[in-house]
Amino acid sequence: MYKYSVFSDAEAVFEELKQRGMSPTMKSHMLLLAAHARSGNATRCEEVMAQLHKSGLTPDTFALNAMLNAYARAGRLDDMERLLAAMERRGDADVGTYNVAVNAYGRAGYVGRMEAAFAAVAARGLAADVVTWTARMGAYARRKEYGRCVGMVEEMVDAGCYPDAGTARVLLAACSDERQVEQVTAIVRSMHKKPKTLFTI
Repeated sequence: MYKYSVFSDAEAVFEELKQRGMSPTMKSHMLLLAAHARSGNATRCEEVMAQLHKSGLTPDTFALNAMLNAYARAGRLDDMERLLAAMERRGDADVGTYNVAVNAYGRAGYVGRMEAAFAAVAARGLAADVVTWTARMGAYARRKEYGRCVGMVEEMVDAGCYPDAGTARVLLAACSDERQVEQVTAIVRSMHKKPKTLFTI
């Protein structure tokens, strides 16, 4: 019900702008794109992108990332890959772009593709953020590869990127026994104290 209200309100505002003879701006298109991207309504996002072009506007990286996210959430990975390749060619890809790809591949179980997307961040001179690292870790957490996840947190901290609550949730998801849960709990409790020495287990 809440989602329906958000989407219907966004659509209503967008239509009202047009009815009043006002040209929708990039921001108004973005609000509509973001609303539908979150639900994975890629078809509606494509229509919004078409309207954006018709208005004479050029989609920015934020808009393209929303479209990428819509494809990912809809499971349309081929379309996601085509858009990602186009963004890379144009130089539009940022860390948010790769966060979508890393998360999508990880959730689909394509670990090789996920690692390639993660490696592309550094290859393009970008810095992986906590979202990138946590999405990567999530792929291994789903396979209950606890040791791999803990090792990845160490890599993350060494790279100067520190865990957040999302990282802690992923670490807990990787646990397969009570001892591991206790270790993660101890790590989470001390995160704010000694971030450089937390993950020696």
